[in-house]
Amino acid sequence: MATLFRWLMRLLIGSVLLTIAAIAILYWFATRSIPDYNDSFEMAGITAPVEIVRNNSNVPHVFGATDPDVYFGLGFAHAQDRLWQMMLLRRSAQGRLSEIFGERTLATDELMRRLDIYNLAVKSVEAQDDYTKAALRAYSAGVNAWLGEVNNQALGRGAPEFWIFPPSIAPWQPGDSLAVMKLMGTDMARHLDAEVLRAQVSLAIDPERVLDILPDVPGTGLVALPEYADLIPGTTHQASAAPRPVDRLLRSKPPALS
Repeated sequence: MATLFRWLMRLLIGSVLLTIAAIAILYWFATRSIPDYNDSFEMAGITAPVEIVRNNSNVPHVFGATDPDVYFGLGFAHAQDRLWQMMLLRRSAQGRLSEIFGERTLATDELMRRLDIYNLAVKSVEAQDDYTKAALRAYSAGVNAWLGEVNNQALGRGAPEFWIFPPSIAPWQPGDSLAVMKLMGTDMARHLDAEVLRAQVSLAIDPERVLDILPDVPGTGLVALPEYADLIPGTTHQASAAPRPVDRLLRSKPPALS
Protein backbone atom coordinates (compact mmCIF):
# COMPACT_ATOMS: atom_id res chain seq x y z
CA MET A 1 0.00 0.00 0.00
CA ALA A 2 2.80 2.42 0.87
CA THR A 3 4.51 1.70 -2.46
CA LEU A 4 1.28 2.36 -4.35
CA PHE A 5 0.78 5.62 -2.45
CA ARG A 6 4.31 6.78 -3.30
CA TRP A 7 3.77 6.05 -7.01
CA LEU A 8 0.46 7.88 -7.01
CA MET A 9 2.09 10.90 -5.40
CA ARG A 10 4.88 10.81 -7.97
CA LEU A 11 2.35 10.66 -10.81
CA LEU A 12 0.37 13.52 -9.31
CA ILE A 13 3.45 15.70 -8.83
CA GLY A 14 4.69 14.83 -12.31
CA SER A 15 1.32 15.73 -13.84
CA VAL A 16 1.27 19.06 -12.00
CA LEU A 17 4.82 19.87 -13.11
CA LEU A 18 4.04 18.94 -16.73
CA THR A 19 0.91 21.11 -16.65
CA ILE A 20 2.85 24.06 -15.25
CA ALA A 21 5.55 23.58 -17.88
CA ALA A 22 2.98 23.41 -20.69
CA ILE A 23 1.27 26.58 -19.46
CA ALA A 24 4.62 28.36 -19.19
CA ILE A 25 5.58 27.34 -22.74
CA LEU A 26 2.20 28.44 -24.14
CA TYR A 27 2.46 31.73 -22.27
CA TRP A 28 5.98 32.32 -23.61
CA PHE A 29 4.90 31.66 -27.21
CA ALA A 30 1.82 33.87 -26.85
CA THR A 31 3.71 36.77 -25.27
CA ARG A 32 6.33 36.61 -28.01
CA SER A 33 3.60 37.91 -30.35
CA ILE A 34 2.85 40.91 -28.10
CA PRO A 35 4.98 43.95 -29.03
CA ASP A 36 7.30 45.74 -26.62
CA TYR A 37 6.11 49.35 -26.80
CA ASN A 38 9.33 50.61 -25.24
CA ASP A 39 11.51 49.14 -27.97
CA SER A 40 13.24 51.15 -30.71
CA PHE A 41 13.74 50.11 -34.33
CA GLU A 42 16.00 51.15 -37.18
CA MET A 43 14.44 50.74 -40.62
CA ALA A 44 14.26 52.20 -44.09
CA GLY A 45 11.23 54.02 -45.49
CA ILE A 46 11.19 57.20 -43.38
CA THR A 47 13.05 60.49 -43.80
CA ALA A 48 13.44 61.30 -40.10
CA PRO A 49 12.84 59.64 -36.71
CA VAL A 50 9.21 58.77 -35.99
CA GLU A 51 7.93 58.57 -32.42
CA ILE A 52 4.89 56.51 -31.40
CA VAL A 53 3.62 57.46 -27.95
CA ARG A 54 0.78 55.54 -26.32
CA ASN A 55 -1.32 56.98 -23.52
CA ASN A 56 -2.69 55.13 -20.52
CA SER A 57 -5.47 53.71 -22.69
CA ASN A 58 -2.86 52.39 -25.15
CA VAL A 59 -4.02 54.78 -27.89
CA PRO A 60 -1.05 55.52 -30.19
CA HIS A 61 -0.05 59.08 -31.06
CA VAL A 62 2.34 59.30 -34.02
CA PHE A 63 4.83 62.15 -34.41
CA GLY A 64 6.97 62.61 -37.51
CA ALA A 65 8.66 65.23 -39.68
CA THR A 66 6.48 64.66 -42.77
CA ASP A 67 3.02 63.33 -43.51
CA PRO A 68 4.37 60.16 -45.22
CA ASP A 69 6.52 59.48 -42.14
CA VAL A 70 3.45 59.80 -39.91
CA TYR A 71 1.43 57.46 -42.14
CA PHE A 72 4.35 55.02 -42.00
CA GLY A 73 4.25 55.17 -38.21
CA LEU A 74 0.49 54.73 -38.20
CA GLY A 75 0.74 51.58 -40.31
CA PHE A 76 3.50 50.31 -38.02
CA ALA A 77 1.38 50.94 -34.91
CA HIS A 78 -1.73 49.38 -36.44
CA ALA A 79 0.23 46.27 -37.37
CA GLN A 80 1.60 46.03 -33.83
CA ASP A 81 -1.83 46.31 -32.23
CA ARG A 82 -4.33 45.04 -34.82
CA LEU A 83 -2.54 42.60 -37.13
CA TRP A 84 -5.05 39.78 -36.70
CA GLN A 85 -8.01 42.12 -37.19
CA MET A 86 -6.40 43.69 -40.27
CA MET A 87 -5.75 40.33 -41.90
CA LEU A 88 -9.26 39.13 -41.05
CA LEU A 89 -10.83 42.26 -42.57
CA ARG A 90 -8.74 41.82 -45.71
CA ARG A 91 -9.82 38.20 -45.98
CA SER A 92 -13.43 39.31 -45.55
CA ALA A 93 -13.15 41.79 -48.41
CA GLN A 94 -11.45 39.18 -50.59
CA GLY A 95 -14.12 36.58 -49.86
CA ARG A 96 -11.57 34.17 -48.35
CA LEU A 97 -12.85 33.61 -44.82
CA SER A 98 -13.84 30.03 -45.56
CA GLU A 99 -10.19 29.12 -46.09
CA ILE A 100 -9.76 29.25 -42.31
CA PHE A 101 -13.32 29.01 -40.92
CA GLY A 102 -14.81 26.42 -43.27
CA GLU A 103 -18.41 26.19 -44.47
CA ARG A 104 -19.82 28.52 -41.81
CA THR A 105 -18.58 31.59 -43.75
CA LEU A 106 -19.39 30.45 -47.30
CA ALA A 107 -22.40 32.77 -47.55
CA THR A 108 -20.31 35.76 -46.50
CA ASP A 109 -17.57 34.89 -48.99
CA GLU A 110 -20.11 34.51 -51.78
CA LEU A 111 -21.61 37.93 -51.02
CA MET A 112 -18.20 39.62 -50.93
CA ARG A 113 -17.20 38.06 -54.24
CA ARG A 114 -20.46 39.07 -55.87
CA LEU A 115 -19.93 42.65 -54.67
CA ASP A 116 -16.30 42.39 -55.88
CA ILE A 117 -15.23 44.80 -53.15
CA TYR A 118 -11.57 43.85 -53.16
CA ASN A 119 -10.96 44.08 -56.91
CA LEU A 120 -12.80 47.40 -57.06
CA ALA A 121 -10.67 48.71 -54.21
CA VAL A 122 -7.46 47.72 -55.99
CA LYS A 123 -8.62 49.43 -59.18
CA SER A 124 -9.64 52.57 -57.29
CA VAL A 125 -6.07 53.16 -56.07
CA GLU A 126 -5.18 54.71 -59.43
CA ALA A 127 -8.15 57.07 -59.15
CA GLN A 128 -6.75 58.69 -55.99
CA ASP A 129 -4.80 61.96 -56.03
CA ASP A 130 -1.04 61.99 -55.52
CA TYR A 131 -1.24 62.85 -51.81
CA THR A 132 -3.60 59.94 -51.10
CA LYS A 133 -1.47 57.53 -53.10
CA ALA A 134 1.61 58.60 -51.15
CA ALA A 135 -0.27 58.15 -47.87
CA LEU A 136 -1.49 54.68 -48.86
CA ARG A 137 2.02 53.60 -49.90
CA ALA A 138 3.58 54.95 -46.70
CA TYR A 139 0.95 53.26 -44.53
CA SER A 140 1.51 49.94 -46.33
CA ALA A 141 5.27 50.31 -45.88
CA GLY A 142 4.74 50.79 -42.14
CA VAL A 143 2.62 47.65 -41.87
CA ASN A 144 5.15 45.62 -43.83
CA ALA A 145 7.99 47.03 -41.73
CA TRP A 146 6.44 45.47 -38.63
CA LEU A 147 5.93 42.18 -40.51
CA GLY A 148 9.62 42.29 -41.36
CA GLU A 149 10.54 42.83 -37.72
CA VAL A 150 8.36 39.89 -36.68
CA ASN A 151 10.08 37.61 -39.19
CA ASN A 152 13.64 38.85 -38.69
CA GLN A 153 13.54 39.02 -34.90
CA ALA A 154 11.40 35.87 -34.45
CA LEU A 155 8.76 37.85 -32.55
CA GLY A 156 6.20 35.07 -32.42
CA ARG A 157 3.69 35.27 -35.24
CA GLY A 158 2.67 38.91 -35.07
CA ALA A 159 -0.50 38.23 -33.08
CA PRO A 160 -1.45 35.45 -30.61
CA GLU A 161 -4.34 34.36 -32.84
CA PHE A 162 -1.90 33.17 -35.51
CA TRP A 163 -0.87 30.33 -33.21
CA ILE A 164 -4.37 28.91 -33.78
CA PHE A 165 -5.05 29.92 -37.38
CA PRO A 166 -2.76 29.77 -40.45
CA PRO A 167 0.18 32.16 -39.88
CA SER A 168 0.78 32.99 -43.55
CA ILE A 169 0.49 36.78 -44.00
CA ALA A 170 0.81 38.45 -47.40
CA PRO A 171 2.41 41.91 -47.51
CA TRP A 172 0.00 44.82 -47.09
CA GLN A 173 -0.86 46.72 -50.29
CA PRO A 174 -2.41 50.19 -50.83
CA GLY A 175 -5.56 48.54 -52.20
CA ASP A 176 -5.95 46.59 -48.97
CA SER A 177 -6.57 49.79 -47.00
CA LEU A 178 -9.25 50.91 -49.48
CA ALA A 179 -10.80 47.45 -49.40
CA VAL A 180 -11.16 47.62 -45.60
CA MET A 181 -12.78 51.05 -45.92
CA LYS A 182 -15.24 49.75 -48.52
CA LEU A 183 -15.98 46.73 -46.33
CA MET A 184 -16.76 48.95 -43.34
CA GLY A 185 -18.94 51.15 -45.53
CA THR A 186 -20.89 48.08 -46.62
CA ASP A 187 -21.30 46.98 -43.01
CA MET A 188 -22.67 50.41 -42.06
CA ALA A 189 -25.25 50.26 -44.89
CA ARG A 190 -27.51 47.71 -43.20
CA HIS A 191 -30.23 50.36 -42.93
CA LEU A 192 -30.27 50.80 -46.73
CA ASP A 193 -33.75 49.28 -47.19
CA ALA A 194 -35.25 51.65 -44.62
CA GLU A 195 -33.55 54.66 -46.24
CA VAL A 196 -34.81 53.71 -49.73
CA LEU A 197 -38.35 53.26 -48.38
CA ARG A 198 -38.22 56.66 -46.70
CA ALA A 199 -36.93 58.25 -49.91
CA GLN A 200 -39.76 56.72 -51.95
CA VAL A 201 -42.39 57.78 -49.43
CA SER A 202 -41.00 61.31 -49.21
CA LEU A 203 -41.35 61.71 -52.97
CA ALA A 204 -44.97 60.52 -52.92
CA ILE A 205 -46.54 62.40 -50.01
CA ASP A 206 -46.14 65.65 -48.09
CA PRO A 207 -43.25 65.97 -45.61
CA GLU A 208 -45.66 66.33 -42.67
CA ARG A 209 -47.23 62.96 -43.42
CA VAL A 210 -43.80 61.36 -43.83
CA LEU A 211 -42.98 62.39 -40.27
CA ASP A 212 -46.26 60.82 -39.07
CA ILE A 213 -45.55 57.52 -40.81
CA LEU A 214 -41.75 57.40 -40.48
CA PRO A 215 -40.82 59.71 -37.60
CA ASP A 216 -37.29 61.05 -37.28
CA VAL A 217 -34.88 59.70 -34.72
CA PRO A 218 -35.17 61.81 -31.54
CA GLY A 219 -32.49 64.43 -31.05
CA THR A 220 -30.76 67.02 -33.17
CA GLY A 221 -28.33 64.63 -34.86
CA LEU A 222 -24.66 65.11 -35.59
CA VAL A 223 -24.90 66.46 -39.15
CA ALA A 224 -27.49 68.29 -41.23
CA LEU A 225 -28.67 66.03 -44.05
CA PRO A 226 -30.07 67.34 -47.35
CA GLU A 227 -33.57 66.65 -48.57
CA TYR A 228 -33.91 63.26 -50.22
CA ALA A 229 -35.03 64.84 -53.49
CA ASP A 230 -31.83 66.92 -53.55
CA LEU A 231 -29.66 63.81 -53.63
CA ILE A 232 -30.69 63.02 -57.23
CA PRO A 233 -30.53 65.93 -59.71
CA GLY A 234 -33.76 66.53 -61.58
CA THR A 235 -35.97 64.82 -59.01
CA THR A 236 -39.04 66.76 -57.89
CA HIS A 237 -41.58 66.23 -55.14
CA GLN A 238 -44.58 64.35 -56.51
CA ALA A 239 -47.12 64.97 -53.77
CA SER A 240 -50.44 66.47 -54.94
CA ALA A 241 -54.09 66.60 -53.99
CA ALA A 242 -54.84 63.46 -55.98
CA PRO A 243 -53.98 60.35 -53.98
CA ARG A 244 -51.08 58.39 -55.43
CA PRO A 245 -50.86 54.57 -55.31
CA VAL A 246 -48.54 54.79 -52.33
CA ASP A 247 -50.92 57.26 -50.69
CA ARG A 248 -53.86 54.91 -51.18
CA LEU A 249 -51.79 52.03 -49.87
CA LEU A 250 -50.95 53.94 -46.72
CA ARG A 251 -54.61 54.90 -46.19
CA SER A 252 -55.98 51.42 -46.76
CA LYS A 253 -56.84 49.23 -43.82
CA PRO A 254 -54.54 46.35 -43.05
CA PRO A 255 -55.95 42.91 -43.89
CA ALA A 256 -57.74 41.11 -41.09
CA LEU A 257 -55.74 38.43 -39.37
CA SER A 258 -57.18 34.95 -39.71
